[in-house]
Amino acid sequence: MKIQKILLPFDGSVHSINAANYALGFAKQYEAHVTIVNCYEWNSNLIDVPSPLLKEFKSISKTGSEEALKTAEEIFADSGVKYLLKSFYGAPGKVLAKLAESKEFDLIIMGSHGHSD
Repeated sequence: MKIQKILLPFDGSVHSINAANYALGFAKQYEAHVTIVNCYEWNSNLIDVPSPLLKEFKSISKTGSEEALKTAEEIFADSGVKYLLKSFYGAPGKVLAKLAESKEFDLIIMGSHGHSD
């Protein structure tokens, strides 16, 4: 099996930074493309919160996701490896499972430690 497409979940933690460095080396070796993803969500169970404030929460969450991806971009920039940064709204476990089920990727490289799904 030739590895051409790698999925790299990235949240900016030390573990995801280590995984990103590993994925970078792996991608160089196999000339693979890396899709770097970050998932964001907010607690939508807030009762009696005005709609404009909920929109602001979502915007802040998305901005945090984009900031995490900038850290990943610093690792991959000028490396010669082709990569794509993507931010997804949703619970990481559900989003990543859906991406894995899509069979779009040959390999998933991610940190070995986390506190959520």
